[in-house]
Amino acid sequence: MVVGGPAVKLMPDYLADVAHVEPETIYPALAFHNPLATFTSRGCINACPFCAVPRIEGKFRYVNNYIPAPVVCDNNILASSKIRFHEVIDSLLQFPYVDFNQGLEAILFDEFHAKELKRLKGVKVRFALDYTYKAEQVQRAVDLCKAYKLKDLGVYVLIGYKDTPYDARHRLELVRSWGVRPNPMRYQPLNCLHKNTYIENGWTQIELENMTRYYSRLNYLEHIPFKEYKGFKDQRQGMML
Repeated sequence: MVVGGPAVKLMPDYLADVAHVEPETIYPALAFHNPLATFTSRGCINACPFCAVPRIEGKFRYVNNYIPAPVVCDNNILASSKIRFHEVIDSLLQFPYVDFNQGLEAILFDEFHAKELKRLKGVKVRFALDYTYKAEQVQRAVDLCKAYKLKDLGVYVLIGYKDTPYDARHRLELVRSWGVRPNPMRYQPLNCLHKNTYIENGWTQIELENMTRYYSRLNYLEHIPFKEYKGFKDQRQGMML
């Protein structure tokens, strides 16, 4: 048996006794998973401690001869030079809609990038607010998008990682105050074997589940204040925020 992929790269010794671990493969897995997706670059210039990208993909680099597709999965496409970014946008003009699925780094986003994105027929722009102290950077990027009439915006919000329920909800509501629906991303340790089992100090499982569920369903629940949301209950729910 041969095994590989992102999860295996994170824990290469876990299956070593029962299978041959293949660190790299020429198998076009992305095309089979989603034929509308592409990578124009791999890796990232950052080394965020909660992120698997540096360990899975390594240093930032361009993908030569990438196949243009409307779902762009680059983990930090704004680390590209402006010449390269312009070339990528050129290759995406053929599509009626483009989704920068993995998000754009707010601190690198400037007017040049906003102008380039405006060239597309339609575009989904996503940012991330992992820490409260980065809120000003993200808000600046959101405002810049709005100035260029880029309306389909989203913000990933990491929760349950070195924060508190109060801090997490503050960031989620801050994004809402910008007129953007947040997308809560519950933290998963890089060595976890079971999804949604990690609980940060100061949290409960119920709090994590309620916050994730509510803010992931704002298209249905926006008319209900979070404090009135009747999700899972426990003895601390009335104390949450």
